[in-house]
Amino acid sequence: MVPVEVFDELTAERTRSLAQAAASVRAEGLTAAAEVDAITERWARGEISTAQMRELVRQLYGAS
Repeated sequence: MVPVEVFDELTAERTRSLAQAAASVRAEGLTAAAEVDAITERWARGEISTAQMRELVRQLYGAS
């Protein structure tokens, strides 16, 4: 278990990372698929691990 403050800090950091990644994708003139957004949002909320997020995205694109 982790203290609530640590969990909140980690999820805030993940949310910032997603915002930066989305900005980078937009700068390239691209958009992420809604399914990818849903997976990464679950990751940002701490519902799934980084490894799980990566595996779900790989499965989505048949890259497992």
